[in-house]
Amino acid sequence: MSSAQISHEALQPPSHADSAKSSSALARTRRNLGYLYDPAHSEAPKRLRTRLFLRNTRYVIKFIFWRLVRSLKYMAVGAAAAAVAGTAFGGILSGAAFFVAPTGIFGAASVGLLWGLGKFGWRTLAHRIRSGKTEGANAKHDEKADAERGGEEEIKPPKMVDPW
Repeated sequence: MSSAQISHEALQPPSHADSAKSSSALARTRRNLGYLYDPAHSEAPKRLRTRLFLRNTRYVIKFIFWRLVRSLKYMAVGAAAAAVAGTAFGGILSGAAFFVAPTGIFGAASVGLLWGLGKFGWRTLAHRIRSGKTEGANAKHDEKADAERGGEEEIKPPKMVDPW
């Protein structure tokens, strides 16, 4: 074939078969993109391989999107912290920075322990107040109640039960 024949064939208008192929390819692409966008409410592709590929692609795109959103949030918080730290207000708050972001294992462990004890104490106190059990909350009141009951309580050893 000569180059004149190739260029002449390339300039021919597309035949009916070619336009049918392109319209079916367009319809197939639209269907696949619809399935990629919302698999629950769109027509699924006929081939299992295509469905699996589109579903996995959807999961990967969602994962990458939310990872980007997460990193953008961290960047925004970091930028805000840097902006505040550059002001006079940031200079005042620099002493509290150890409790916000402790350095080292010992610092993190001690702040975590302090936080856990505070959380436990707060929950216990709230539970006592809600349930109305205030025994042990006021030492003077407990001493007075013990004195009014009179005398000491007899302590009994626990009953021995055979373990077998």
